[in-house]
Amino acid sequence: MSIHIEHLLVELLNHTPAPDGPTLWIADEALTHAELQAARPRKGLDVLSNRYDLATALRQAGHQVSVSDFDFSSLPCQEYSNIVYRVSKERPLVHHCINQAVRHLCDGGNLHLIGSKDEGIRTHGRNAEQAFATPEHAKKHGDAYHVRLTREAGADTRLLDSKHYDELRTCTVGDFHFLSKPGVFGWNKVDTGSAMLAEQALRLLERRKAAGSVLDLGCGYGYLLLATSTVHFGKRVATDNNAAAVDAARAGFARAHLEVEVTLDDCGEQLQGPFDWILCNPPFHQGFDTSSGLTEKFLQQIRRLLAPQGHALVVVNQFIPIERMAGELFARVDVLCHEHGFKVVQLS
Repeated sequence: MSIHIEHLLVELLNHTPAPDGPTLWIADEALTHAELQAARPRKGLDVLSNRYDLATALRQAGHQVSVSDFDFSSLPCQEYSNIVYRVSKERPLVHHCINQAVRHLCDGGNLHLIGSKDEGIRTHGRNAEQAFATPEHAKKHGDAYHVRLTREAGADTRLLDSKHYDELRTCTVGDFHFLSKPGVFGWNKVDTGSAMLAEQALRLLERRKAAGSVLDLGCGYGYLLLATSTVHFGKRVATDNNAAAVDAARAGFARAHLEVEVTLDDCGEQLQGPFDWILCNPPFHQGFDTSSGLTEKFLQQIRRLLAPQGHALVVVNQFIPIERMAGELFARVDVLCHEHGFKVVQLS
């Protein structure tokens, strides 16, 4: 599937003529590494991404990139001749980007949606017809589809329901209240693994009058630091790769009157330690075989940022053999609990 999408991106981003205006490439986590390499930097090609790692890689390749939670407000309205979008996983985000394409394409400009059938590309194309008030033009390329819609002057365009994608909202789980939004992983839930990690952290820290500094590596909407807010940390830092998560965490901490330094970063690469405590629910639950590189990356960063006498608590799926890899980097690796398909591991 990805090879066909890669070829479509190459064709659309490198060879589509745009005499009347520039091209915008909307790049999110759905892109594979090969797809990320598809475009050549060129004048008139702008990139909008919500991920720090993607933006960094694209900038290093020479692209002009804006990073935000898909905030189009700084981009020119009705000036783009082409907008290219490998559809995202979440429908509210797809609808948000389609709505923004209506606003930012010039008359006669084209929105190019790319994706596979099992990603809902055909449904997204039909929904986009409503937004553009013009018929879609869909073509199948192997397992992938290319859907093109043209913005016509005077068309009776109608915005799709994006569930107010760009707005934070209050979420409640039991007695726990937090700010979040679509676009953040598990945005309206309390992750079971994170809840286990927070419980273990509180058990270890509840008797300490001062616990030094703490880092939440991959903070999401900020659950771990909110759940451990009663601990007297001297310094709190949170970081995430996703712009939506950083926005939600920063707002949630402010509402809770919790002083936290929040940064948009790729696995804390720009941070300087040391930290006495690191809390981490990393995004490699999908499986050790396909995510071993990401596992090693997180462990290497934890080792770099952890104070000599510090402690890190990491939660992973039970089938991930993190103990073996962590054993090469840390003096002690202790499994604190096994429950609900997860395990919390202490590294020191």
